[in-house]
Amino acid sequence: MTTPALKLNVEIIDSTTAYSGFLSIKKIRLRHRLYNGEMSPIITRELMERGQAVAVLLYDPQLDAVVMVEQFRIGAIDDENSAWLLELVAGVIEDGEQPEEVARRESMEEANCPLQQLELISNYYVSPGGCTEKIYIYFAQIDSQGLHGTIAGLATESEDIRVKVLPWHEVEKMLEVGTINNAAAIIGLRWLQIQKLTHAI
Repeated sequence: MTTPALKLNVEIIDSTTAYSGFLSIKKIRLRHRLYNGEMSPIITRELMERGQAVAVLLYDPQLDAVVMVEQFRIGAIDDENSAWLLELVAGVIEDGEQPEEVARRESMEEANCPLQQLELISNYYVSPGGCTEKIYIYFAQIDSQGLHGTIAGLATESEDIRVKVLPWHEVEKMLEVGTINNAAAIIGLRWLQIQKLTHAI
């Protein structure tokens, strides 16, 4: 819902759907308030509508290990190392769902890992220059026994996911050399690194 303040600062001239599929792309003509108080000329922007998503950092305090998932990602298809990325468990928020509900659902679907208490780490816009997607990152302490090497995911969503239980010292090395190279994982793992350094966890 557009707030009154936003209506005063942004004027949508027209909006059309340029593409609708797994992702939707809108073509929008608009004007917005400038810092000098005036309105900008009419500008055109393409906006990819991706909705909101949740990622969960799964940490086993008994083993000092992190549970991550590895799967093929089309966005990394030209990556010189691999199109299979190490990520946090994650999923899209459907209509009527709350972020914590999605965290619990996706942890079961992608890692067969039940959750108890969740702690919100952060939320952020993935690429606000052209995409609506916002991600909520949570932290949960779990028991990772029996998870390493298992295959998970929903066949109906063409998911083929390998679960990995990684010792924290290995994860830190992966962060430093860039093996882990997606935003949600980096944000979540750097947060955990700070917590461990300050003895909060």
